Amino acid sequence: MTDTPALASPSAAPAGGTQSIRRTVSLLRALVAAQRRGATSPELAARTGLDRSTARRMLQCLVEEDVLVFDSATRRYHFGHLAYDMGLAASERLDLPQLCKPALARIADDTGDTVFLMIRSGDDAVCADRAVGSYPIKTFIVDVGTRRPLGIGAGSLAMLSALPEEVAELVLANNVPRLGAYAGMNEKRLRAMMREARGQGHVAIDVVEVPGARTVAVPIMTGTGRPVAALSVAAIAMRMTPEREAMVLAVLRREAAGIGQSLTARSEREEGGA
Repeated sequence: MTDTPALASPSAAPAGGTQSIRRTVSLLRALVAAQRRGATSPELAARTGLDRSTARRMLQCLVEEDVLVFDSATRRYHFGHLAYDMGLAASERLDLPQLCKPALARIADDTGDTVFLMIRSGDDAVCADRAVGSYPIKTFIVDVGTRRPLGIGAGSLAMLSALPEEVAELVLANNVPRLGAYAGMNEKRLRAMMREARGQGHVAIDVVEVPGARTVAVPIMTGTGRPVAALSVAAIAMRMTPEREAMVLAVLRREAAGIGQSLTARSEREEGGA
């Protein structure tokens, strides 16, 4: 990775409230360039031109706000959960659905069924796109634009189950009060479904809202080791034999891996050019 030249000293920024914002952004920009290995407070101070004590105070504040995390063993800073969530929110505006569209078309062609793209948005999952296969009986279990708590629906559950355990627990704590709005769903059942999905590495469930329908889903993972989205296929239950379900899952895993690799490569290119 090519080192990024030191940024202009924040002391040149206009006085007033914007100066602190500019200083904070300069630290975040410097950390983006060093994210593969993280960076120490002195390193970030040197790259931004900030006074060491000022940089350290600002970095500590960013840790407290969950934007950054501090590795006490290496003394290095890395991006934290809030930065990750901000990145996910930005990804929705950076045409993640457009990137996934060819994959959705291939899945629909290979399976003949309806395929859905779910994207994480904070504690929710949003249906960002879908593609329709050739099978005459269509299974539209969710409309594009529908927003649900993470864990409700196959693609949503696939993302929740693939999150690091501590993050999933935070999401679950926030979403438990909302589960009562969904038939037959409660915290105990959702936890059991999460455990099963983690053990399998995928989700395969009957659709409560659409009797006689079944859906399977896998998360889309990137180099961060966290899910950014999920792919799912829905069909009438009688069509989803164990053999066919295994075939559909193989197709989903193939396309999810390809999308994850593309997203990781794009992120590395952007870091390299920072």
